[in-house]
Amino acid sequence: MRKNRLLVFFVITFVFNMAASFAHPVTPTLIVERNLDSSMFGVAFAAMMTMNFLFSPFWGRLCSYVSTKKIIFLCSLGYSVGQIIFGTAMSELQVVGGRMFAGIFTGGVYTAMANHVINLTDDRGRDLVWLTTIQNVSSAVGFFVGGMLGIFSVGTAFTAQVILLSLSGLLYLLLCIDDTAYKTRPDTPLNVKDVNPFAAFAAVRTFITPALALLFVIVAVSAVGQNSYEQCFNYYIKDQYGMTSAYNGIFKAAIAVLTLLLNSTVSLWLQRKTDINRSFIFILAACTVLTGSVLVNHSQILFIAVYIIYSSVMVLRLPLLQTMAANQSNERTSNEVMGFYQSMNSLGGIFGALFAGLIYASGPMRPFILAFAAFLASTLIGFIYYGHNRKSRA
Repeated sequence: MRKNRLLVFFVITFVFNMAASFAHPVTPTLIVERNLDSSMFGVAFAAMMTMNFLFSPFWGRLCSYVSTKKIIFLCSLGYSVGQIIFGTAMSELQVVGGRMFAGIFTGGVYTAMANHVINLTDDRGRDLVWLTTIQNVSSAVGFFVGGMLGIFSVGTAFTAQVILLSLSGLLYLLLCIDDTAYKTRPDTPLNVKDVNPFAAFAAVRTFITPALALLFVIVAVSAVGQNSYEQCFNYYIKDQYGMTSAYNGIFKAAIAVLTLLLNSTVSLWLQRKTDINRSFIFILAACTVLTGSVLVNHSQILFIAVYIIYSSVMVLRLPLLQTMAANQSNERTSNEVMGFYQSMNSLGGIFGALFAGLIYASGPMRPFILAFAAFLASTLIGFIYYGHNRKSRA
């Protein structure tokens, strides 16, 4: 019964994440058509991730008290409203406001998704791999569909997005299993002060360890690299190569195929056959090499080919880091650990997207230099983490 309902959850998650990406390929067009500042491609995303960062620990705490499917439903509606504001924006202020409003709820969606799987699964590593695979493949498909819709108009992509996000939230509520019976409810009741997102950060001291602290630093720093590269690439190909949103969608379709192949083979093999506390370092090292390669050769074909390969390899790190964080939690702390994991991922997204947007005007390749430096730093910290973890186990 639980396995069948988790399958339903994964199907709806595919639709939700596909819709969540409809706006990404048309965002550069929105900025250009409405004569907004070019830094908006990074600043707007950073605004969303800031609220994601602040509220993810709160949503993680709430997951211990409330059914995760109800949280996803509520956050799907909030996310939809934020995208309506963003899609109709005619000024920089409205863009930032819409993204900030959406960011409050996106953290809730993804925190609750991870906790829903952890609470119901019999094989945490395997199902977190499938969750990440579905999220990234469907996101790539969404880029492709959004790019095609963007050929008609920016508004078409946003309208389709809002409808599907709202519908997905309703389907989660009606069709997914209630996980309340499968998690440990805290002894103390939820009170008004817990609604304060900063109070949720204070709860970190109840579960943090040196190993978790290092792991969260790796999550944040590697997210700087991911978001600097991703946000800049989308704008770069529009600004430097004059490519339409359709091209962005085609690239994402190729990434979807490669991601599915790698995550259904390499990622599962890494989870089952290797010490993931060590093997994740090789994934970060591969990302470092790939991002560095575009700095020494500016060929358009190489630039695009590396992006497709890098995007698929980069996704491999996500289920490994999620599983590593989940494995260092227990039944009482898993919801809050995953909430803080999402928050650290968002923190990296803030700096990656913001800096990429702000430094792009001074040199289009500078955000890619930032991405390379971030992946290099996270790889080096990964060695420190592995040494500490091995010493602890010994």
